[in-house]
Amino acid sequence: MRATAQTSPDRSPGLSQTFAPWLECRSRLISAVEDWTSRDPQAGARREAAAQAVCAQVVKSTWDLLTDKDRRFFAPWRGNGVSPPLLARRLARESAVALGELSVIEASYLVGTLYTALLPDQLRAARGAYYTPPVLAERLLDLAAAEGVDWSTATALDPACGGGAFLAPLAHRILNDHRVRCLWPEERLGELETRLAGIEIDPFAAWLSRVFLQLLAFPISRDAGRALEVPVAVGDTLEILTEDSRQYDLIIGNPPYGRVRLTDAQRRLFARSLYGHANLYGVFLDAALRWRRPSGLVAFLTPTSFLGGQYFSRLRELLLNEAPPLVIDVVEARRGVFDSVLQETCLTVFGPNDTRTTVVHHLKVNDRNVETVRSGTFPIQRSPGAPWLLPRTPRQASLIRQAARAPTRLHHLGYKASTGPLVWNRHKTQLRSRPSRNTFPLIWAEAVRPNELRFEYRARASAPFLAVEKGQDHLICRRPCVLVQRTTAKEQNRRLVACAVPSEFLEEWGGIVVENHVNLLRSVGASAVSPEVLAAVLNTETMDEIFRCLSGSVAVSATELHALPLPGEEILRQVESTLRTAAKAPRAEAIESIVARVFAAVDS
Repeated sequence: MRATAQTSPDRSPGLSQTFAPWLECRSRLISAVEDWTSRDPQAGARREAAAQAVCAQVVKSTWDLLTDKDRRFFAPWRGNGVSPPLLARRLARESAVALGELSVIEASYLVGTLYTALLPDQLRAARGAYYTPPVLAERLLDLAAAEGVDWSTATALDPACGGGAFLAPLAHRILNDHRVRCLWPEERLGELETRLAGIEIDPFAAWLSRVFLQLLAFPISRDAGRALEVPVAVGDTLEILTEDSRQYDLIIGNPPYGRVRLTDAQRRLFARSLYGHANLYGVFLDAALRWRRPSGLVAFLTPTSFLGGQYFSRLRELLLNEAPPLVIDVVEARRGVFDSVLQETCLTVFGPNDTRTTVVHHLKVNDRNVETVRSGTFPIQRSPGAPWLLPRTPRQASLIRQAARAPTRLHHLGYKASTGPLVWNRHKTQLRSRPSRNTFPLIWAEAVRPNELRFEYRARASAPFLAVEKGQDHLICRRPCVLVQRTTAKEQNRRLVACAVPSEFLEEWGGIVVENHVNLLRSVGASAVSPEVLAAVLNTETMDEIFRCLSGSVAVSATELHALPLPGEEILRQVESTLRTAAKAPRAEAIESIVARVFAAVDS
């Protein structure tokens, strides 16, 4: 499996101190390997091979411990010539003892996280090697089963199988199905071999998948007298797709994340789901739809970013047409769930959905368990490519039901959102520290505060102006408008940070230039409300909560701003009256109250 994601300094697995003995061994083993590779030029230059050699030793020791050294069905790793030093081998054996106290599924995950932790950071990021905790893999399998997957007959593919995070629990469920349990050992192995498949780009990770599947099925292999041979192909899923037309009842996994440069042939193949830059997990979703039987399901663990934003607009439209979401679990935390990953994630099952509604759960990962709260059932927007308005927390459920009924959007008020036109690093020579002829105030995100344009910089003090050259009039905004910060995080008090540009400021300078980390909301034709009123509404807590239910990333995109439900003109006139008559402090409270009443949490 590959998954490019933001990383945090914490290098320990996402699961908690339940695995304390293993974590202690893991820490010591990582330190020993780092010391070894820093001292040995050959090992340091071949850090990947060193990581594989150490993890192969851990796997071999774990196998011996769990099978009483019966290696008839053990296929050793032969991918490199690096031999770990004595200390690393001893610590690998100690690690195996800690793993021996856990299930095979947990052991496979923990070895996978050790492998990825030992890889060079750059290589790990390029491959996106971030493996799925067992508790989330089991939850996704539970969701698939609840939507109709029958473990007695289902065929399944993991197109980014990594170290077997999904293949191992899939095998466990199939082997423990009441029908399969009654079969002869040879037949039980055959069930796994004909009904499971995996694809993995990293040969060592593919080997991990095979070994732990064999370890899981070891008692059956022993009785059958032969090894298990589940097909785990080594290669690039996007290339294998064009050669493999088999269809499955379930496509499941944690696909790779991050931008990817596709070949011309791949862009043509996936054109139906692409808008602008390709993201690997979006392309994998498209591929999964091609491998899915018409009655089958796709169950993926992905970032939440596909729920909103322009880049995923065509993918959302494709999913609605072919396999709308049946259920979405939103994982509460961005931190501490995956090994060294900072990413907001969700578990989604796609498939035949006649109701055109989606069940949403809020998920809190806790040790080996998950705490689940059902937020409710929500309709998916049918407008082509529109963001999906879904609650991210249970308390947002009633708010979203009301917001979904609101008919007003930006274009109804006469406004259009766009990204600030200036990409500053393309105009470095035009940045100025003071005004002169043909210079205009340069509006960075730092200047945009709630209901206030603060044109005094700390971080950008050396570049508050831009000299506009001939032919660059498109960079200048001369009319009243609203500015909205374009990048905000889930953890911030506000996701929507907006201000109107005072007409006096525009008159003083003749216009402004807006940098592309700021959204620009301009009136097109006759606008129903002033920029001050629109900014005041966007800055309310209620609108902030609604926006959070449209956005799946740190970006505040023009697409999401266009899709944001807004109060109608009558309500906006009340806000305008309040702005004119009330003092500053009570004014903010009064506007908050007016907007909150529009989306009052009333269940129908």
